[in-house]
Amino acid sequence: MPNCDFYATLKDHQAVVGWLFSDAACHVYELSSDYEQPLKRFDSPADVLHQFERCYPTGQPCHTVHLQLYVLGASPPFIPRRVELDPKACGGARFRYAADGWGLVQLYLKVPRGDRLENSHTNHNSLKRAQGWAGIFKNHPSPDSWDFKRITAFSSRLNRAIRARAVAKIGGRVVLEGALKLWNQGISLAPYTPGENSVLVRIR
Repeated sequence: MPNCDFYATLKDHQAVVGWLFSDAACHVYELSSDYEQPLKRFDSPADVLHQFERCYPTGQPCHTVHLQLYVLGASPPFIPRRVELDPKACGGARFRYAADGWGLVQLYLKVPRGDRLENSHTNHNSLKRAQGWAGIFKNHPSPDSWDFKRITAFSSRLNRAIRARAVAKIGGRVVLEGALKLWNQGISLAPYTPGENSVLVRIR
């Protein structure tokens, strides 16, 4: 399966993102840029984790970082897509940039918010799925221009690296060390709640 759902804390993410940059098989981009700003490409684990220090427009701390991974050698050159905005609805902003493409790999990272931690996530398209949607998104290059065998091989390595760091499992989702500590302190791994659900602890 191309996807992997997992529970992780900031420290857990540090290990996962560290693996990502040491593997050196992809470029790491944000999913969407800030208004009227270029799309960020991250050059180190610290650059990625620094995004959790940002705040939403409401002033609330950022608890989610959406990444798009461009597998090197798997497609034509990556070009961010300009997204036109309605200035009246976006504080005067006219555009932003997005990282999209049939073969990009999603890595969505989450950290605790209050008394709950939602799962982080990886996924990507298959060639068949991309071909099924190609007629709707006609401005995208053909799915056939992507090397899905190479993309799937990378995605599988990423998922194995995440699962290798797991210490427990709940509801089909793996739990990394920091997240298990939070669970033992009474923090829910949404939608699962201590006292109502139980985790299967892996014996190493």
